[in-house]
Amino acid sequence: MPSTPPPSLENADILWQDSGAPYSSRFDDIYFSREGGLDETEYVFLAANQLPERWREADAALQQSGEPAVFTVAELGFGTGLNFLCTWRAWRKLAPKHLRLHFISCERYPLQRDTMEQALAQWPALQPLSQALLKTYPDHSAGYHRLHLTLPDDKHPVLLDLYYGDAADTLAAQPQRMAGKVDAWFLDGFAPRVNPEMWRPELMAQLARLSRPGTTLSTYSVAGQVQRGLREAGFQIEKHPGFGSKREMLRGTLPVTNPAVIAPTAWLSVTDTSHATKEVIVIGGGLAGCLSARALARKGCQVTLLERENSLARGASGNRQAILQCRLSNAVNATRQFNLQAYLYAVRELQTLAENHPDIAWHPCCVLNLETAFSARRERCDPVDLSRYAAVVARALTQDEASTQAGITLDGGATQLLLGGWVNPPGVCAACVDDPHIIVRTGCTVQRLQVLDNGRWQVLDEHSQVLVEADSVLIANSYLAGQFAQTAPIPIVPIRGQVSYVNASKESAALNTVVCGQSYIAPAWQGLHSVGASYSRDIHDTALSPREHAQNLAGITAHLPAGSVRESSIADGRVSVRATTRDRMPIVGQVPDFSAFEQHYSALGQSARKHPDNPVPNLPGLYVSIGHGSHGMSNAPLAAEYLASLICGETLPLQRELIEVIHPARFALRELRRQGHAHRKTV
Repeated sequence: MPSTPPPSLENADILWQDSGAPYSSRFDDIYFSREGGLDETEYVFLAANQLPERWREADAALQQSGEPAVFTVAELGFGTGLNFLCTWRAWRKLAPKHLRLHFISCERYPLQRDTMEQALAQWPALQPLSQALLKTYPDHSAGYHRLHLTLPDDKHPVLLDLYYGDAADTLAAQPQRMAGKVDAWFLDGFAPRVNPEMWRPELMAQLARLSRPGTTLSTYSVAGQVQRGLREAGFQIEKHPGFGSKREMLRGTLPVTNPAVIAPTAWLSVTDTSHATKEVIVIGGGLAGCLSARALARKGCQVTLLERENSLARGASGNRQAILQCRLSNAVNATRQFNLQAYLYAVRELQTLAENHPDIAWHPCCVLNLETAFSARRERCDPVDLSRYAAVVARALTQDEASTQAGITLDGGATQLLLGGWVNPPGVCAACVDDPHIIVRTGCTVQRLQVLDNGRWQVLDEHSQVLVEADSVLIANSYLAGQFAQTAPIPIVPIRGQVSYVNASKESAALNTVVCGQSYIAPAWQGLHSVGASYSRDIHDTALSPREHAQNLAGITAHLPAGSVRESSIADGRVSVRATTRDRMPIVGQVPDFSAFEQHYSALGQSARKHPDNPVPNLPGLYVSIGHGSHGMSNAPLAAEYLASLICGETLPLQRELIEVIHPARFALRELRRQGHAHRKTV
């Protein structure tokens, strides 16, 4: 089954009953009981799975160790979100001190935000929770969506994963490493008589694969198809008195994890090294490092962040304004899907950060990509088919519409990225490390890494003195990652980039969106526009270049009113070195054991199609997040959350195929295939 979602997503078709409750015209069925949706959820799902009692017991058991742990509830059929909100309310009432809640829900036809708001308005008791959900609720794109939800008095956010698409496909897309994570299932799809796809055996088998021994489930349905599918998947089920006028419902338990149901294994899949992690060292104080530190701290890790300069964000993350936009594509593949999911996650993260840290200067003003700037490119490839994206992600504007949006006259139409904008990267870095779980140490030169016999890692300086020791190390220092023996084989390309800071004129001060031609220009902030950025492989000279200033302005001024931005108005600039990759995708994940890699995959010398028995051999406790290039603000937040989940052994926010396109071993694997192919041609 493919893990890459289709390019488009269908929303639910809703009719409204006289009572004000939503009704599905597609499935000819109700979303919740006419006898009381809240009471039904409490009875059929929370009580039947004994959730409050299990949470209390688990939290009490954790008090001795003081270590954080996660309780995972998964659901088929998110619908109006009522089951999730009731679960969150019960969780808040209990207020566990050590246990964290992760709720996963699959939905093929999500409600649009305004429809969900209307449906949830029936439950005033849930209003604060409903508003928190609606504020970040994605209603428009297939794939995985991770939301961190909290109220002002919450000590820990609740994690909500929404999987939009076919439930069997989206669950199968979780790597085999994630088997055995779910503690309780809510089976709340529409009835089998109208929605048999939701209850087919393949889906029941995925439930078993992702469940721990002892996982419980409950459902209102007692249909024979449901009972047979659950028993065949290994669940022990029993009938139980139903809610209201419904005579019966089902409860079930998985006595043991089903070893027969295995997700497809890929060479570049992630593995569970059982590497216990409480303390993590992050090397690099730019966006990738600071966002990773924040994601780890949010999961309860103690983080030490090391930066070689005397302050954070001194490299490519030190520019005044970073542009947040999505890389669009006609391809329906894992690369496109990663770029979309990363972009949408970054939008939510910046929104959350800005609420408590206004210094990040997040301006969701949208981004306009001008059609006139890419006429030469269109001679080589087709323009992006925007119908492959939801209208809230990207839409086409005429010249008049684009000019009205920008606030100044533009020379043509544009693709508008409605959720994009600009932000201050140093402010983001400072906000991310504002956490008691994070210790920042600047002026630390890391020379090498070494692992001890007990599996812990040490970071040593240029004098071979130990700077710090921890369970795991995350390398996020851009192109400087190549200095470490463990990551030296990873191919990264350092690229010089110069940004020009231009004094705003009377005309340019009216610009209120980011405009991208061959260069980009951001709206004026503190009297200066950011214009850039150059792209040069010559990194030896980091002095400001008048030639690159001229190139930056030439890439945008032709699209703006004459004289609105002048070369004579350049006030300053900044040069930094970014790290990119040959395939323009970041390098994120566990560091491979390259010394064992070639021997492990020696079979590729005989057949490029041969499939090894085991996935890539990795170095336990060593991770990397580099190669983000000019899209660090878009990619780094989701990369950070993925790594934090990977390090802490939690359910991942990425599908299997998306993990493969950012895997640190992908270039080594391609090279072995190439060498094997060349060898076979000469034999």
